[in-house]
Amino acid sequence: MSEEKKEEKPKEGDAKKGGGGSTIVIVAVAAAVAAGGAAFGGAKLAGKNASAAPAHHVAEAKPPGPTMALEPFVLTLGDKDGKSHAMRLALALEFDSHAKEDELKKLVPRVRDATLTYIRTLTFEMMADPASLEKTRAALLEKIQKVGAPNAEKVLITDLVLQ
Repeated sequence: MSEEKKEEKPKEGDAKKGGGGSTIVIVAVAAAVAAGGAAFGGAKLAGKNASAAPAHHVAEAKPPGPTMALEPFVLTLGDKDGKSHAMRLALALEFDSHAKEDELKKLVPRVRDATLTYIRTLTFEMMADPASLEKTRAALLEKIQKVGAPNAEKVLITDLVLQ
């Protein structure tokens, strides 16, 4: 009997090699499967959001109507320290499809005057800030519409140089 007990007792080295190692492998495989499932689910979810997002933000671009390019404006702007900075600005105006090009030419002096008057109120920092360009475009469009071009739809900044 004493011999049977000796055979049934596991040795210290056997316990480390036996069941403990297979448990680690099972846990590692389960973790890998869970990670793969999470990655797959995340990719599916991200794919749905990525494909859905542009559908909400994409508007059909309509073709532009007549476009009138203006001669470049060259002027100086002051900064917050009182220094003057040279600026060159070129604009183009987009009109709705009903606008007649010969009528648009008559508006050029008014549009240039309204543009220069407005731009002179801005500072160098305002024109140098990319975020403020949208505000500048919107304000210019409003001014241009008020001086006799109600069918103007967009102000395009085609060239801007600041020194």
